[in-house]
Amino acid sequence: MVVATTAFAALTRAVAERAHLPDARIVVVEHPLGGITEAEVVDRAVSVVEDTIAALAR
Repeated sequence: MVVATTAFAALTRAVAERAHLPDARIVVVEHPLGGITEAEVVDRAVSVVEDTIAALAR
């Protein structure tokens, strides 16, 4: 599974496609993660917990 920020989501999907991984498990979190507070990082992580669980379960 790959966790990418919104700024890299398209690139991540393109790389997966080129690697013949159409079912790659990709979770996208809001960009950026750098230069923000720890609390903001935690909020962003919490916002993708369900997506992460779903990606791992499939």
